Amino acid sequence: MGTIVAISLGLAALPAWAQSGEASRGQRVFNQQCRACHTLDKGGAQTAGPNLHGVFGRKAGTGEGYASSDAMKASGIVWDDTTMAEYNRDPKGKVPGTKMVFNGVKQAGQLADLVAYLKEATK
Repeated sequence: MGTIVAISLGLAALPAWAQSGEASRGQRVFNQQCRACHTLDKGGAQTAGPNLHGVFGRKAGTGEGYASSDAMKASGIVWDDTTMAEYNRDPKGKVPGTKMVFNGVKQAGQLADLVAYLKEATK
């Protein structure tokens, strides 16, 4: 019983974005807040922002066909659940000098949902 309580308390201490999100809800977040600048499909267009296909596990600023900012290239970020959530919560705070003009997803649940969706949709 003590182990269950400890695990439950440990999970409660995690930021909401670090907990699992719901991809179907994340698709709505993406469509409302991201789709104007990003595509997800393999071979998709580079628009105001880079195509995000295959982004997880990739070093930031290295996607082909998009002129990333020097700040993004120098950030050292490798995209995973944590770095994706941190960046999408506060792009300019995570990478000062980023070209992304979006102010970020401020609601933790929406952020977790967005990361879950991106992880699934960019494979």
